Order: sequence, then C-alpha cells, then structure tokens
Amino acid sequence: MRFRIAVAGALFFASGLVPASSFGQPTDDNPSVTAQLEAVKPLVAKIKKDATEMQSFSLVSGPSWNTHTATLTRMKDDVNKLQENTRGLQSHRTVASPWQQDAIDRITALANDLAMNMNSAIDHLNKNKTRPSSAPYPEYLKTNTRLVTALGDEINATIDAGTAKAKEEALSKQLDDSGK
Repeated sequence: MRFRIAVAGALFFASGLVPASSFGQPTDDNPSVTAQLEAVKPLVAKIKKDATEMQSFSLVSGPSWNTHTATLTRMKDDVNKLQENTRGLQSHRTVASPWQQDAIDRITALANDLAMNMNSAIDHLNKNKTRPSSAPYPEYLKTNTRLVTALGDEINATIDAGTAKAKEEALSKQLDDSGK
C-alpha cells in the first residue's frame, strides 16, 4: 500500500515537471476560434446599440411599453444568436490554445450573464407594463449595456492578442532564419 502511495506521489510530482503540451493540450492558436469571434463582432455591436438605446429610454418617460417590448424582443433574438455562437466556441475549446481557452471561458461567462440579465429585464417589463421605467428595470438596462460593452471589449482584446502573438511569432521566426 505504501508503495502505491509513493508511486502515485512520484507520478504526481513528475507531472508538474512535464510541459502541458506533452499532455496533448494544443499550443498553437486555433484559427477557427478567431474566425468565430470575428463573425460575432457585428452582432455584439448591434446588441450594444440596442442596449444603449434601451438605457436612454429609462432616463425619460417617453417610449411606450410597446416600444420597450419591441426593442427587448429584438435584443433577445440577437442574444440568443450570440448564445449559439458561444456554444460553437465551447465546442472548439478543447482544440484551442490555452490562452484562447481562457478567453472562451470569459466570453461565455459574459454572454451568459447578458442572457440572464435580459431575461430579468423582460420578466420585469411583463409584470409592470404600465410603468416600464420603475425600479429595478433601469438597472437591468444599465447592466445590459455594461455587460455587452465588456463582452465587445473582451472579443476585441482576444482578437488583438491573437494578431499580436502571430506577428511576434513571425518576427521571431524571421530572426531565427536570418541568424542561420
């Protein structure tokens, strides 16, 4: 029994000394992840535009309940499309590089938070049709704007990081080739 524990401990310790790439974790960036992020940027921009418009609705008592409903429904449809995209990203997670996996996790979490907050805003509006600007509805709208802005920023940062990493690797290869 002690022998098994000693062997298990030695293997556990040794596994920390072996690079992660030796365990089959991809080290190269997956271009499919970047392509999916590029493809979703216009959708995120559309959601952000609608979220900003909705937030402005809460500052004045102008738009009717129907206007709120129409805009929220349009946003909900777009957020559902965004959720489909994040499921696609998740399906590529195992073949993404470690930093892309982290980015997928952050993007998925933001998209999920946005979807949950959208549902809360819609539920509140459905229960308060005569007062679409009563609390906590304005806070839901403000949170939608904050979340979709953070999501867009995260997507852009991920794409920019991938581009910078690719340039750095190309320059490094050029230096290596010129030194031979």
